[in-house]
Amino acid sequence: MNRSIALLGVAVILGGLGLVASPIVLYGAEVFTTLQEAGIFITPVGLLVIMIGAVQANPERTTVGGTFGNPDVRSNRPAGPRAPPASSASRAGFSPREAVDCRYCHTVIAWDLAYCPRCARPRDCRVCGRALGMAADRTDCPGCHRAEAFCNCPKLGRVRPSGSGTSVRPRHG
Repeated sequence: MNRSIALLGVAVILGGLGLVASPIVLYGAEVFTTLQEAGIFITPVGLLVIMIGAVQANPERTTVGGTFGNPDVRSNRPAGPRAPPASSASRAGFSPREAVDCRYCHTVIAWDLAYCPRCARPRDCRVCGRALGMAADRTDCPGCHRAEAFCNCPKLGRVRPSGSGTSVRPRHG
């Protein structure tokens, strides 16, 4: 919310209401004048200015740690793609309602979102590493169609950084 634009809208509304009340102050009677007509037409414009100020970003404030994609704020997040979840992680290795970072743009993603709000890429399941999807207004793993906290898929291998270019699936047996 940009407070300076919103306060300008409040000033326009107060000016419009002042023009509506001006015949009573100037003439001592309720008469319909052009000033009163102008006040009637200016007051809704003030509401429009307040709404514009409410949706504009405030240039004096920054977002918390780049949550909404503020490029000026860099925290201690590593640059580059994020590593897949550790294969030795147990089911209790993470909190189901813990926020995660996008591995592409490092934006914080809430636990109940399947897509990054900044780059619109699907986030990875913290258990198996597959890209999450949405089903019935909840994030679910496309492999087992369960919520992320209850995923029982085998863990996927990722592309190796050495440049081999192949994905490796772990062997079971």
